[in-house]
Amino acid sequence: MLALLRHVLAMLRNLKLVALHVVANAVILVSASFWLLIPEARIWQLLFATLSALLILVVFLWLHSGTLAYAVNPTKENFRGSFVIKIWRMVWLFLGLFVLLWCMNTVGGWMESTWQTAGYIYSKAPAWLRPTTGSQSYVTALEYSLLILYWYVIPCVVLPITAARICGASFIRGLKILKHWQYWLGMAATAVLGIWITKLIVGWIPGTTLTQQTISMAIRLGVVYLIATVAWLLTASVLGYFVRVESQTESS
Repeated sequence: MLALLRHVLAMLRNLKLVALHVVANAVILVSASFWLLIPEARIWQLLFATLSALLILVVFLWLHSGTLAYAVNPTKENFRGSFVIKIWRMVWLFLGLFVLLWCMNTVGGWMESTWQTAGYIYSKAPAWLRPTTGSQSYVTALEYSLLILYWYVIPCVVLPITAARICGASFIRGLKILKHWQYWLGMAATAVLGIWITKLIVGWIPGTTLTQQTISMAIRLGVVYLIATVAWLLTASVLGYFVRVESQTESS
């Protein structure tokens, strides 16, 4: 665990990396927001919207594929080389994100039918497994289970395979990462920071007047953005560390 912590701190101590993510992700978000406002009444407008979307996607893939490559060996000497444009890295990240979003979308569809599913399970369960309060306990348990599957289990399975391929390792090496309990613990910490804490901050609405609430919202969104950025860098560092561990294990 100490080696993992040192690896994580090496990522966060690189101020160039942190500044790159703070600025580049903000530019991507602002560009995506303006892209939604591009009219599509004429052909040239449609072409401009298409090219703009491709440019935003390429910058996004370059930034995050480079981050995952750098996370394997987070030294200052490796920083510039990790962010050299390499198409195959970007392609693997695109494919990994496609699989990740497809799986999450599938589980999201299951979430919409939790009441029906819980009611069916409740009706088929033996009498000693049926709470007196009705199927509500089943609904709550099913919702929590799907949320854990959605935000934690699926990313924990898909991301190491994606990171391994981005770094030139095999699928098998990515799968071997799943056997380390330290990996699951590290990913749990990043999930709590990046999802649960950010959700609490966004849901907290201090102030009584509209002006106070508006200022509070702006400040909280800024704080959430910084926390989410740090959470992603922590996630990348955990992935990079275990890709490196598995590489060293195979070499030895």
